[in-house]
Amino acid sequence: MQITNYSQAEKFLYDLPKFTVKNSLSHTAELLKRMGNPGKDIPKIHVAGTNGKGSVCAYLQNLLKEYGYRVGGFISPHLVIMHERFLINGEAVEDAFFMESFQFVKKTADRAMEEGMAYPTFFEFLFLMGMYIFEKAKVQVLVLETGLGGRLDATNVFEQVDVCVITAIGLDHCKYLGNTREEIAGEKAGIIKTGASVIFLDKEDQVSRVIRERCREKKAFPVPVGQKEYSVEKIKYKSIDFSYKSRYYNYISLIASTNALYQVENAALALRAFEIYTEKHNMTVMSEEKMRKAVAHTFWEGRMEEVLPGVYFDGAHNENGIGAFLESVRSMTIQGKKILCFSAVDDKDYGHMISMLGDSGLFQTVTAVEMEDERGVCLDELRKYISQYDCWDACYIKGAEEGLTICLGQKNPEDAVFIVGSLYLVGLIKAVLRRKHYDQF
Repeated sequence: MQITNYSQAEKFLYDLPKFTVKNSLSHTAELLKRMGNPGKDIPKIHVAGTNGKGSVCAYLQNLLKEYGYRVGGFISPHLVIMHERFLINGEAVEDAFFMESFQFVKKTADRAMEEGMAYPTFFEFLFLMGMYIFEKAKVQVLVLETGLGGRLDATNVFEQVDVCVITAIGLDHCKYLGNTREEIAGEKAGIIKTGASVIFLDKEDQVSRVIRERCREKKAFPVPVGQKEYSVEKIKYKSIDFSYKSRYYNYISLIASTNALYQVENAALALRAFEIYTEKHNMTVMSEEKMRKAVAHTFWEGRMEEVLPGVYFDGAHNENGIGAFLESVRSMTIQGKKILCFSAVDDKDYGHMISMLGDSGLFQTVTAVEMEDERGVCLDELRKYISQYDCWDACYIKGAEEGLTICLGQKNPEDAVFIVGSLYLVGLIKAVLRRKHYDQF
């Protein structure tokens, strides 16, 4: 069947294996070679970690764009449509460019398969599309977000990377990455290249030790970012005042346009990575004013995002993410009740996530949603954990749109709704809101 539009391309891509054994990096390298090695010579900042990768990439792209670069961003996952994975100066590529890249990669992969090569996986195919797009778009710097892990990730195919960033490390994807933070950190630190500058969140000693050891092995340069480098000054209604210790200006006062406290550490990581990148390329120092503008104007979907008055999306989908989400909710001033909408996919520790939410005592009602996704946790499983808590009134609904309808029906003007537990849930409900043509979308 000939593929001529996005819907057909989307179905084709979703039918490719996602969570199977990965092809080797040599396989990705061979396919890139057959494509003419797009992306090979573009300077890169490579970002890995458990939580905060997408946000760090968003801050980095905005900083680089404000400096004057034409910036490419390869992001994972998308929320609504796959175009969101390929950003040029922060904007998703247009449909024609998406389809052009799809057809080129498919043609390359089909020929390779005829010669006995394995077909690319879902993520590998998208990565190859991204490299085609960024080469054609003539981006001057590329911000690469890993998909899963780091060491074996398709994005790790390039031998030279200027700057590596490692965000917060937590227990997620343990089946693939390891059962301890140290093991997971080792997989994430697999992106570190010889001679690279490595900016990392210096928050847990056991994680930092792993990263420093990897830097020593690769003769790379560790650049820790700890709590001495940033601090929250004031939490406002829709923003956070914070300070950042710059390499050039001592402490700078900045504003993050978000309710999410965790975005302060993500912004600090991005600021340090940006400063190191411009140093390595002998660029002039960006003014404080432009730094403030870049940070204040950074927006990343699905991270404590207010999509309607008093309705928030947060893509927290693991222990660390839920902990950070709860910290942000505690910092907010909400006059009425807090309404929770929760779902999860079955490869997450959803029982622990629910226990953290229940033990917090923050929420008066919870709507458990069984998602329209083959990996979505069924209602019986959700009920088994949610029913253990008497602190909230619970209802159980099949379908994201129905779950949203229930939550909005419970909400009074002074109340707040929080939709959390899975980026898939966030994406499904975003699609509903766009379909209903709310002003914000």
